Amino acid sequence: MRARPTDGRLSRGFLLMQAFACAALLTPACGGHSPAGTGSTPKGDAGSLTDAGTSPGDAGVLGDAGMTPPVVATHSTTYATAGAPFEAIATSTGDVFVSVSGASAVGVQLFESLDGGLKATCVNALPSSLVSEGAAFANLSWFPDGPEAAGGVAGGIGTPGAIFYHSADLLGCHAEGTVVSQGPISADEGTLSVAVTPDGNHAFVSNEYGKATGSANEGNIGVVAIARDDGGNFSSATKLLGQIGTGGTAIAGMTLSPDGTRLYVTTEVRATATIASGAGNPLLSESDCMQQATGPTTANGLLTVIDVATAEASPGPAAILAVVNAGCSPVRMAETADGATLWVSVRGDNRVLAFSTSLLESDPDNALTGYASSGGTAPVGLQLFHDDQLLAVANSNRFKTGTANGAILYVASTASASVVTTFETGLFPREVTVGADDATLYVTNFDSDTFQVVTTTVQ
Repeated sequence: MRARPTDGRLSRGFLLMQAFACAALLTPACGGHSPAGTGSTPKGDAGSLTDAGTSPGDAGVLGDAGMTPPVVATHSTTYATAGAPFEAIATSTGDVFVSVSGASAVGVQLFESLDGGLKATCVNALPSSLVSEGAAFANLSWFPDGPEAAGGVAGGIGTPGAIFYHSADLLGCHAEGTVVSQGPISADEGTLSVAVTPDGNHAFVSNEYGKATGSANEGNIGVVAIARDDGGNFSSATKLLGQIGTGGTAIAGMTLSPDGTRLYVTTEVRATATIASGAGNPLLSESDCMQQATGPTTANGLLTVIDVATAEASPGPAAILAVVNAGCSPVRMAETADGATLWVSVRGDNRVLAFSTSLLESDPDNALTGYASSGGTAPVGLQLFHDDQLLAVANSNRFKTGTANGAILYVASTASASVVTTFETGLFPREVTVGADDATLYVTNFDSDTFQVVTTTVQ
């Protein structure tokens, strides 16, 4: 098997990691700031953008005391899952769907809300035919009709492609789903996630390894036309329209802008021939990135901006609006509700980066407006909550080199983002999602076969 720079591959093997080892708040190892004016910024430490050799415009010194961070308290309850959990999403009534992959079942496990807690009810298992083709469940996402019984759920299942469910079928423990292949089994597309447009008519599919037509790079974005009947069920007319390649290898993340006009994509390694903006910024453009605990170094990864309307009409390179260098192994993203700021977890640098979405298109060399330590090692999942004032980060410690935990950053100002608290997790905390109350976090611990419900209180 080829060695690949990946966040999505589901095999455990070398991924088993040591337990969390850092509980102190705002220490240098867990998110404290380096002194400004040192002339360089170690990986994982916050500093000033000007110290890093850039001219970011209105960005200032991270850690500036101009805004007082809140006090955030957390309380966590842990539940065992039927396999390795990738992502957990909650309905508006508190039921939770968890994507799991294990020896006993691969599918979507249902936890029903009961007496103030959760009860494991069933696993909506994928058929053995898909499992034999290499299916492994990755991310889950809601359709725009929301986390309700009448809504839709989409997910990535690895080699077989993307799958679409009616929520009521998952709640009833009899969901079969509609699979949309992203390519032949031999292509090993490695489908990770699905993002559905606000009108529900199209879906974008992140394929970590498959090659789009005409592209030499592994990784593409599939564009799917959605067809549903009056009952909300997906029909056979739901089909792949085409694929879009990016300028690098291993697509690890994807998110739609709130208005549905832009798709943002992260690629872990820039291809040699790719010319990307931000080349003069050492926070973004690097040549010594480590994709695993050991092995050769690679170039940095990329952030790609795609025009949704163009991609829907004609999937291909013409839909790409901008390509920006984005540090070592950029993986997941979260965008503010006003569409102004895009946060990116940069796994290889132990950082989160903040980009101005308008500058990504008008002045991409200067689109970076802030950055901060992630508060742990190898950040992957991240989500904004508390009216976009706080950012939750799952520090995976994927390669057993440091600290696995959950961290919460105060991000009201991108130029002064900082860790305000951390909380314990299991092994390989992979994804974090936010409940309908904008306060409850759901964290999946991939190598512990557990997920956590983390309640937060802000003072």
